[in-house]
Amino acid sequence: MEGSLWKHFNIKKFKKGSLHPEEDSVVIENPLTIMLNGFEILTLQITPQYQEELATGFLFGEGFIESAKEITHFKFNSDLSVIDVETKNEKKPDLSRMGKRVMSSGCGRGFSFSSKRQREKINTLPPGPIFPAKIFFELMGLMEKEGEVFSKTGGTHSAALGDKSGNLLFACEDIGRHNAVDKVFGWAGKNGFPLEDKVLVCSGRISSEMVTKALVNKVRVVVSRSAPTSQGVERAREFNLTLIGFCRGPRFNLYTGEERVKP
Repeated sequence: MEGSLWKHFNIKKFKKGSLHPEEDSVVIENPLTIMLNGFEILTLQITPQYQEELATGFLFGEGFIESAKEITHFKFNSDLSVIDVETKNEKKPDLSRMGKRVMSSGCGRGFSFSSKRQREKINTLPPGPIFPAKIFFELMGLMEKEGEVFSKTGGTHSAALGDKSGNLLFACEDIGRHNAVDKVFGWAGKNGFPLEDKVLVCSGRISSEMVTKALVNKVRVVVSRSAPTSQGVERAREFNLTLIGFCRGPRFNLYTGEERVKP
């Protein structure tokens, strides 16, 4: 993995009152331009891993495709900075139907499409299933153990998918918390995993955009090591999503969806 996800720099570290030369590992940041049937959608700054999953999750979450099954081929350019996603219908994406392009609250500058088609996918979640509280700690611990790039560089967010038995199904990292979540949902879509009985586990802040990504993918429980925002909590309550923050050690904060949590 070294050489593809981090690189070394000679730095000076201040400690014990003076500067000392050391070698430091820094996470790789690369641009990735996502295209759909030959038409450019946007460019993201990413950690260069799971690009196909990222493109799939982003395009579905933002309403450009209705299902990962629509995708027939991924085509990269020679330096892997552009991915062209080809679908069965090969239609030009109708950007005029995507609504407003708004600045997201993601890490660094990012954009989210406030899409009518995206909003149409969101419905109030039905009751259940019930998850034992202890599995949230177990899944958080398993995700953190998978965070090799973070342990080496301290520069990534993590996201993962788990089940109610405490099994970690998939985990990934990225410099952007939105990117990491899109990778998780893209992986699930590509592999045909139903999400209604799964848990989305995150390391980063849960804003309204993150809650929307979960709702579009019909995930009913979101657990984070970090805090939610006010709009994140309000949207979760509006659509009956179970939202847990500050999941650290033996404690967490339950903001909504208590009926799905068994103490």
